[in-house]
Amino acid sequence: MNKNTFNLKKAIVTTNHLQKTSRFTLFPSTSGTSMPEMSSPYNTLHDSDVPNVRGSKRLVSIAVAVGCLTAFGALLSFSMYEKSTEEHFQNHKIFQKTNTDQNNISEEQSRIILVESIPLYMKYDDNATFGTPVDKAWIDLLSMATYQVDVASFYWTLTGDDININSSTDLPGKNILEQFGALPSRNVSVRVVTSIPSVLTNSTDLHFLRQKGVQVRKVPFGHLTGGVLHSKFWIVDRKHIFLGSANMDWRSLTQVKELGVVIYNCSSLAEDLHKIFESYWVMGHRNSTIPNPWPSKYDTAINKEHPMLLKTDNVSSKIYITASPPTFCPASRTQDLDSILSVISGAQHYIDVAVMEYFPTTRFIHPQRYWPAIDDALKRAAFERNVKVRLLVSCGRDSDPAMLPFLQSLASLNYPAQRISIQVKLSIVPVGNQSEIPHSRVNHNKYMVTDKMAYIGTSNWSADYFNATAGVGLVVSQHAPHWAWRTQALQGQLRAVFDRDWQSQFTVCLADLGHHPDCALSKG
Repeated sequence: MNKNTFNLKKAIVTTNHLQKTSRFTLFPSTSGTSMPEMSSPYNTLHDSDVPNVRGSKRLVSIAVAVGCLTAFGALLSFSMYEKSTEEHFQNHKIFQKTNTDQNNISEEQSRIILVESIPLYMKYDDNATFGTPVDKAWIDLLSMATYQVDVASFYWTLTGDDININSSTDLPGKNILEQFGALPSRNVSVRVVTSIPSVLTNSTDLHFLRQKGVQVRKVPFGHLTGGVLHSKFWIVDRKHIFLGSANMDWRSLTQVKELGVVIYNCSSLAEDLHKIFESYWVMGHRNSTIPNPWPSKYDTAINKEHPMLLKTDNVSSKIYITASPPTFCPASRTQDLDSILSVISGAQHYIDVAVMEYFPTTRFIHPQRYWPAIDDALKRAAFERNVKVRLLVSCGRDSDPAMLPFLQSLASLNYPAQRISIQVKLSIVPVGNQSEIPHSRVNHNKYMVTDKMAYIGTSNWSADYFNATAGVGLVVSQHAPHWAWRTQALQGQLRAVFDRDWQSQFTVCLADLGHHPDCALSKG
């Protein structure tokens, strides 16, 4: 479930072995680095079949036959084209009108909630507050579905069977899987995209879902980009969405700390995210190649320059969705890395970052390359603008100790006398008596909040995730009355979550780490 990079590294290494040589090399950059072109024009990205037209077998005089067949063929072709196009749009609804005017102002009564998974036996102080549990939010979304659910996830393992673990803590995952399996019987279409390569080569979940009528496609990202499909999002009825760090894994509900967002009743944003899903879906065809450029139907009107405007009772929001890698982004789509750098550069007072991994390098290709894009942006914010930077990085039993020098380098710049503030802490989830469950007990969050904006994503912060791996992010800037900020605004709630974790007993400063049995970065 990519609770650590062992799984992802294993998948990427497998890809590189199959390819024999790396398809690309990454170099230091301060913006989204495009890879060498690996695509060719791809003119037919529809899933509908081309209808077959049978000519008449009746023989008449040549003159009459030619005239009649010509006219009949023209009419029939036009009729079949109209029918095929109409069925395609009815069945797949590639294009759907939304309740947004030409200025990207949503007219819907939408709702935004923060969702979290807090691992079992991770006890905070009694006065701590939390987002809606991820499993509860997922159950709510499934119960609301009336005609369509689309899910993008790295892999599926909602039961302990896939990893030969017998644990009652997989019950919430089993419940989610059963509800997915029941959707087709309710006449709800379900489509799932997962990755090739992946951490699981034979998921029992996917076999179960196929038997129930769920459509499943595995996208060969290893072949297409040299990465994986690492996105984690849902689209329900083209108007509700989930986006966050949680994979379709039972451990994401009970054993791993996760964070995401659910937006209800916002067809404009759902349709925009659906374009990203469709780009994965069509690439799930055999022998698919990345189009260059992408057809115009994948373009977006919602981006960094033109965010969607959303108004709830007490909060006004500007929102847009980002994506990676660059080869999967039409020119109109804001790239994931560009949005992160933009959020950092726009901060005036503080930048709080919580990520599972932080590497200013490549991770899964050789030779490795230095990649200071985000690292430089954070240092520049602290040094040039005196923005207070706090970085909360996960440390678990499987974390890579090679990350430590980079974190120490950042922390060494902390110099309060010169108003340079960069603080780094490690987030450690206690293992306790759950040690038999692999790739768990880790903080899997991937978000950032500043005094101006918030970002929630699906990628760890190293070069490969932004240049070769599929991921998505959500950027939001909000305004609300002071009394509603921490209870109704996502931005305020996210800052409260960061403060809660930063001040909790589950974090430790780098200088105070010493020996910790649950943290691979600790000494001794």
